[in-house]
Amino acid sequence: MVQRAIGFDVARAIMRGIPIAVTLRNFGQLWKTSPLDLDRHSQTELWSKSQPVESFDVFFSHTWQTPGSKKFLSLLFQFGWRTAMANCVCCTTLVFLLAASGALPMTSLTWPVNVVGFEMSCPFAPWIYLTGTLSLQIFLFLFPYCTRASSSPKCFLDVVSIHQTDKTMKQRGVYGLGGFLSVSKEMRVLWSPPYLTRLWCVFELAAFRKANPSKPLNLKPLFVESQVFLLILASGLCAGIYIAVRTGQGIVAVANLAMTPLLLFVHFNRKLMREEKMLKASLETFDLKDVECHLAADRAFVSLAITAWYGSEESEEAFTEYIRGPLRDELLAGSELELPMKSLVPPFDVFKLVGYGLFIAASPFCMLIDVVVAMIRAGAPVDAVLAEFIGLGLGVTFFWNMLCVKIMWTLCSRWACHSSSWVWDCLVSLVIFLVFLLLLAVSNIIVTSLLTISTTGAMAAGIGLSVSAHPGLF
Repeated sequence: MVQRAIGFDVARAIMRGIPIAVTLRNFGQLWKTSPLDLDRHSQTELWSKSQPVESFDVFFSHTWQTPGSKKFLSLLFQFGWRTAMANCVCCTTLVFLLAASGALPMTSLTWPVNVVGFEMSCPFAPWIYLTGTLSLQIFLFLFPYCTRASSSPKCFLDVVSIHQTDKTMKQRGVYGLGGFLSVSKEMRVLWSPPYLTRLWCVFELAAFRKANPSKPLNLKPLFVESQVFLLILASGLCAGIYIAVRTGQGIVAVANLAMTPLLLFVHFNRKLMREEKMLKASLETFDLKDVECHLAADRAFVSLAITAWYGSEESEEAFTEYIRGPLRDELLAGSELELPMKSLVPPFDVFKLVGYGLFIAASPFCMLIDVVVAMIRAGAPVDAVLAEFIGLGLGVTFFWNMLCVKIMWTLCSRWACHSSSWVWDCLVSLVIFLVFLLLLAVSNIIVTSLLTISTTGAMAAGIGLSVSAHPGLF
């Protein structure tokens, strides 16, 4: 059995997979509890959730020492963000048409508009902002149920793909990992700090790259989606406060203070970014001798496999150097430690080009569309409406806003480490926040000022901001 495992023989009789969408149902319950913590009846039921497969679209490599909620959230974004965004666009488009045609009721709120040739307080209702902000969250969490199991990629998930109660089948499944990896189209590493301390995780890395020298080995740090989710919440909250201030006083300089709650998110994001440093350090200082394992037999098996694959008495040292060198470079090059906002591979895909940035910019952009609706309902000239939409809508709240978030993300990464004192640590977060606020506020004030002078100038400024923020789109 050991020789078959080392030789990547495929035990097709026990090859079992599960649709990724199914693993995310019930708030990712399958990801949340280690099989070792379940009673025997629950362990037995896990096998019935999988189905026979000929190959795996994705082989998930992860550790049960990491909270399942982080894996659930990360996978929701990785596989469901397109579906959520497409449904959100459909909903907001419908609400826009209804609101612009007068089919939706107005509120007592007013939004001050001052575009050359048109100045008035327009009746305002935040229908599109509410629809966009809420539908984005709702459809993201409904993704597992909006996707048919038959069309969802089939994955290897250890808890259901390996029998947990039948000792013979479990042993065949564990020692058959090499064969399962050899028929996997992609290996996706759900990285968390404990990952490289687990022996079987290290074995999966070694086996996949040995069996599949050219297939994708993708590193997906779980902290990325956690940060994106926080930024989405912060964006929605700040846009809501901005609406409350603008409809109350109409002072742009004061309304920009609505971004203040983002300071807390910046500080927390810096803490999450420390996991990026841990990731790089764990790869640079990896040592196979320090990897943990519960059973001596498992360590002996993995050691035997590595010796067979590397073919020398110093195989463990050679493998350690491989992890620290070529594999480290490959994993970091293919990982998305930066905010995923551009396409790295063809074909051209506008959704993938801006990536998670669409989610972060959705709430403020929808708010601006509400302003456009208010102007339409108030009888504003077409050129004034276009200037507001292109200048403030596309230019500032959409494209430039995404660039500002990207810069903030980079600064949080650069200065993620603990400072010498708590006060100094807070000051670092404050400076990063002020840089973000300054970039956003200055562009907002410039375009708003141009709107009172020239609609053409405001539109040109909006186009300029869009092109400078995302040249790949134009």
